Amino acid sequence: MKIIYFSSTGNSLFVAKSLGGELLPVPRLQKNGVYEITGDVVGIICPVYGFTLPNLVKEYLEKAVIKAEYVFAVMTFGGFSMAALTRMKKLLTARGVQLHYANEIKMVDTYLPLFEIAGELKKKKEESIALQINAVANDIKERKQYLARHNWLQKFISNVFSALWENKKAVNKRDKNFRVDDLCNACGTCRKVCPTGNIAGSGKPVYQHACEFCLACIHLCPQNAIHLKNERSAKRFRNPQATLAEIINANNQR
Repeated sequence: MKIIYFSSTGNSLFVAKSLGGELLPVPRLQKNGVYEITGDVVGIICPVYGFTLPNLVKEYLEKAVIKAEYVFAVMTFGGFSMAALTRMKKLLTARGVQLHYANEIKMVDTYLPLFEIAGELKKKKEESIALQINAVANDIKERKQYLARHNWLQKFISNVFSALWENKKAVNKRDKNFRVDDLCNACGTCRKVCPTGNIAGSGKPVYQHACEFCLACIHLCPQNAIHLKNERSAKRFRNPQATLAEIINANNQR
């Protein structure tokens, strides 16, 4: 089994590790120009961003050639997923890939403009997350045929927000709301976890305005030195089942 995945704070990486198989991080696949994935079972795991796919996952899948007897997709989310999985299915169908299984797993939401991390940790218990992952793992092991369905309103909301999320002018402005304070010690962690290579410089991070808005640089800064304008939480999050070294290994573009 091969799993194509993207993860910024470790939620989707935790799911991918739990399912097993060969893990193929999207940022590294893009960096190395690997777009043909072949196996008996191929999975795609990523978070929901803006009620749709992360831009870098969408861009990768638009070029990827996936050949497998059984293809599954799992998307992690914290608040509402809307019809992100439906958009994933549509994209894969356009690439000639039949999706056999598609499901969602509700986890800690790390989107700081809307969610306060301490509150998320109280609501989303590790035990309940583990139960969801185990159920999905058993489904995939049994090669279950299942596609999560979404109603017209969910599809409408995802279509509207996806247009905003994918807007290049908006993408180029997202990191303008980031602020780096004097706690920064120029360790370079932010540069190493950035999946788009958006951070330059050797001292304090210098953002290049090509931001995925995954917030990995903010959540994973060892000094808690990077902040988002109007963030709901000063507390940060990394899934305890994913190490910083694993995320760097997956995302580093330098």
